[in-house]
Amino acid sequence: MAAGGQKVKVEGPRPVQRLEVALPVPLPQTFTYLHLPGESPAQRVVAAGDLVEVVFGRRRRVVGLVVRADAPEAPRALDGSGEDAATGTAAGARRLRDISSVLPPEYRVDGERRRLADWIAAYYALPLGEVLPLFHPPAPGTASRPGKRAAPASYPTVDGVITQLTAAQAVAVEDGRRRLGERTFSAMLLYGVTGSGKTEVYLTLIAEALAAGCGALFLLPEIALTPQTLSRIAARFGDQVAAVHSGLSAGQRCRVHEQAALGLTRVVVGPRSALFAPVRDLGLIVVDEEHESSYKQDEKPRYHARHAALVRGRECGALVVLGSATPDLESLANAKAGRYGLWVLPERLGAPLPTVDIVDVRGGAVPDGLTPTLDDALSATLERGEQAILFYNRRGFARSLQCAGCGTPAGCPDCDIAVTYHLRPRRLLCHYCGHTRPVPSTCEKCGQAAFLPSGAGTERIELHLQGRFPGARLLRLDRDTTSGRDSHHRILAAFARGEADILLGTQMVAKGHHFPGVSLVGVLAADDGLGMPDFRAAERSFQLLSQVAGRAGRTGAGRVILQTFQPEHPVIIAVAAHDFNAFAEAELAVRRELGYPPFRRLLRVGIAARRQADAAAAAAALAAALRAEFGGGPLGVLGPAPAVFERLMDRYRFQILVKGDLSLRHKAWLAGCLRTLAASYPGVDVMHDIDPVSSY
Repeated sequence: MAAGGQKVKVEGPRPVQRLEVALPVPLPQTFTYLHLPGESPAQRVVAAGDLVEVVFGRRRRVVGLVVRADAPEAPRALDGSGEDAATGTAAGARRLRDISSVLPPEYRVDGERRRLADWIAAYYALPLGEVLPLFHPPAPGTASRPGKRAAPASYPTVDGVITQLTAAQAVAVEDGRRRLGERTFSAMLLYGVTGSGKTEVYLTLIAEALAAGCGALFLLPEIALTPQTLSRIAARFGDQVAAVHSGLSAGQRCRVHEQAALGLTRVVVGPRSALFAPVRDLGLIVVDEEHESSYKQDEKPRYHARHAALVRGRECGALVVLGSATPDLESLANAKAGRYGLWVLPERLGAPLPTVDIVDVRGGAVPDGLTPTLDDALSATLERGEQAILFYNRRGFARSLQCAGCGTPAGCPDCDIAVTYHLRPRRLLCHYCGHTRPVPSTCEKCGQAAFLPSGAGTERIELHLQGRFPGARLLRLDRDTTSGRDSHHRILAAFARGEADILLGTQMVAKGHHFPGVSLVGVLAADDGLGMPDFRAAERSFQLLSQVAGRAGRTGAGRVILQTFQPEHPVIIAVAAHDFNAFAEAELAVRRELGYPPFRRLLRVGIAARRQADAAAAAAALAAALRAEFGGGPLGVLGPAPAVFERLMDRYRFQILVKGDLSLRHKAWLAGCLRTLAASYPGVDVMHDIDPVSSY
């Protein structure tokens, strides 16, 4: 009896839920936790699909997915065997841990998103828990500042008024409208030359989806390099749109996720991560520039967002549109085989495609990067008050710094690669591991105090342009000039506003930009990528050169100059002729003959260790196991062989390629084999990449 004669209510034991939780750890199992439901929302009864925060190990807090939740049961006393029936633990043994918290319902992973998670885990041979971080923002539940919205940034561009559709656009839109109305999965490849109006097709289809009560996802290869598209989407659809990407704060990303789950945000725009946003009643997925390799994640989980977008579309009955001026050859093969539909936009709007001149640089010294042909064209462009883009896919001042005495290049201590000489700030930098050091005063090998820069980079070209055209306003776009927050946007926006005459840069300048004032594009080394030891080298080179060429003459006459040591190369000739079909036909024939995608699938396994002997031994053992398991059938095993760059980040690297279609049984066996190998060879790292975008 309490003071005042009031009775004190004594509550009995609360019911307990037993949960099986998938955690983001490299173990093929779930983990058992307990939950005591209560009256608050954060203590609600948990169901499969809920996200929960738990302690794993000693103090590590992680977010897990509940894959099974038993009904709440009242705790019971120890039975005759000495076990607690509610926890399944013996008397005196460590009791199962309680979960720390239950995330709000907006973070549930169920329905078509759960089916997508299961598919990614199975297809890429990963535990479900390692896939889970794709489906929620970092620090889920973090509050954003009131009134802050993750909307696309502004950018000089057209307004939100719908333009008149061409006949080809109208065919695509009408077919898309029909497919949206059917509310069943279909995949379409939108192949349109640069400047043909693909974005207008996307926007019109988004409007159709919204009118039908559906949501939409719009994927971009790199958010920082495509602000114009973001602005056009925002201008057309206003507050229904939100962007999500790594440049936002945790609170902003959580707000986009929550607003999408509540149905308040109907269109989510962004790179790979946007694919997993919980947009309600999803009816349309657009994958813009679908050929871009950045859609493949280069760290675990190594999934391809284009492939995953098709699976999500299948699971929710959505229309998936893959768009490009230079489609991925696998997408093209799928369209030719009838697995995808095909929409074609064959004509550029407002202006013809630019003329392309091939300049042979064999036998002629081009110390400052520009041949007389390109120099004259650039001078004439500036005199007319027009803009130019110069594309040179090499950063820094010089590719290497060589001793004038013995010729030894300055190398990286952790990689078997020469370091790049940078002028501002003056230093030597490894572009693979990030090692940096001051420029040496003497050669480490012979002691001579004289060095020669070898091979130009964007810094050196910039200095030449400043001296050659002192009145021209110049901007440089590469990784060194875009390290600051929002720096991509500032540089591109300034060029779009006409605040510069020349934009010099690496492949960043090729990414889908629309600059009406650009009449000249110069490519300083058009054959740079053709010699890469990769079966996709020709395809990537064609795509990159065609994309950068497409920046010229968007509203008038345009000219492109390709400087090359290989003027007769089929890729160079096809780019100059704007002939994607001829290139694709020839390249697909080569792929078929050699047994490479899209005709056979690939698996790449990488093995790395600090000691070369350890890596070689592990690689040999794995190759033997793979041949024993896969040999004699439709699967072929190549290797092991040293990687193209054998030593990176102070680790020796070997690789094995498997050609052919791996079944789910094969993948499960492979995952177990790699775990066994890692346990058998301490200090050896093993990774697998299913459907790699490169073969090295």
